[in-house]
Amino acid sequence: MLLAATAVQPAFAATQYGTAVVEQGSITILREGKALTFNASSEPIAVNVQDTVRVREASRITMKTNDKATVTLGANAVFQCEPWQAEKRSGTFRMLFGRMRANVQGLAGEDRFNVKTATATIGVKGTQYGLAQSSSGNTAVLGIESTVTTAGPDGVEQPVGPNQMSAVVGGNPATQSVAAPDEFKAEMAKVDSPPPGSQAALNLPAETVLVDKGIVSKEALTKSKEDRPQAVQQASNTQAPMPSINLDDAQQAGQAFRGKLNLRFEK
Repeated sequence: MLLAATAVQPAFAATQYGTAVVEQGSITILREGKALTFNASSEPIAVNVQDTVRVREASRITMKTNDKATVTLGANAVFQCEPWQAEKRSGTFRMLFGRMRANVQGLAGEDRFNVKTATATIGVKGTQYGLAQSSSGNTAVLGIESTVTTAGPDGVEQPVGPNQMSAVVGGNPATQSVAAPDEFKAEMAKVDSPPPGSQAALNLPAETVLVDKGIVSKEALTKSKEDRPQAVQQASNTQAPMPSINLDDAQQAGQAFRGKLNLRFEK
């Protein structure tokens, strides 16, 4: 159900990237300078190229994309549908913050469902996997079925099989794929994320366990969090310095993917 005023018809036809069903709660779509709010309904909602989508607290959506992925996103997730290219990969889906689970079926030839985060690219032909993106720019991937590839800024891909994981931390190459700790798998079974502006949002799922087992570097994690811009006050009259982004401001949303995010959401 559309609660916001209907936007003025644009001079050009929007390109639809997929459809989303709001299973519970609500979402905000930032589109052409307008913030559109949709509540839970069985009616599919068009999601267009250049949209930024924020899943609200206590909310969940399922999205079907043109590149044959079914993506489930939980509370507080934020993503963009904006074409990108990195090394040998290209795609449309950009995960800005939060957790998602993808199920990809029916791709042919060299087609892939590729996802871009602040520091990583994830590619898959036909499989299920989970992804978590922290507000400090770090990414972790859990293989669920078949194999998914994860690459850091260097473009070197790590194949991640079922019950394996790989992470990209602090802009370093993707870690070697290893058996995922039970604690990490249990956390990744949850698709909800903490509020992006919270301290918990800085952390990867089961981060302490990943450090204790030597899967990710404590030093790299610490540096990634220190590099993050200082938190922005929530006062309505406070102007957020770049690269801080108020993702409820449609005019700023197009800048959201540039580097690590200091997310500032108005209530």
